[in-house]
Amino acid sequence: MSRSPASPPAPRALKLTPDQLGAMASSPRLAILQRLDVDGQATARELSERLGRPITALYHHLERLEAAGLVQVVERRSTGRRPEAVYAVVSRQLSSADALRTPGGRRNLIKVASSVVGASLRAFAAAATQAAACFEGSQRNCTVRHLAFRADAAQLARINALIGELEQASQEGSEAAGDGQPLLLTVVLASVPDKRKS
Repeated sequence: MSRSPASPPAPRALKLTPDQLGAMASSPRLAILQRLDVDGQATARELSERLGRPITALYHHLERLEAAGLVQVVERRSTGRRPEAVYAVVSRQLSSADALRTPGGRRNLIKVASSVVGASLRAFAAAATQAAACFEGSQRNCTVRHLAFRADAAQLARINALIGELEQASQEGSEAAGDGQPLLLTVVLASVPDKRKS
């Protein structure tokens, strides 16, 4: 009986601290993390070109992210003048579960969520004006959905399972689709106070 080769172990999620969440809450730092998550690795010069930000404005943010343990230098390239650092995220999977046990962690997560939503809106605005934007069908790459509804425990479990599937699909896409188009999908799930029960 032949055995299939063992699949590599799943990467371990980086357990974020409240301070790491705080470091992520800046829009420029969040943009750097998102870009590195899509591209795998990049120099400050490459990030500057891809993000449309001055390179001098990125050095401080890269240093802050490195000091927080969110990005790391994975190599140094010789450019003739001085070596150029190549950055990558420390982990593509982040867990805020431990940080959320503290009031500071929750406050910082709210700041991160605000930055994420803002970045998503800017990305949507830029994408919606491009000729490559597709708003319908199986190749849709630009859409907005706002859903408000009631969910019992079973429905909430199903929704969270679907979110887990989206996370898994995005991870597989990051690992496999070097030629694929970069996409940004933001999911915000929040309970709404139920005025009927008060």
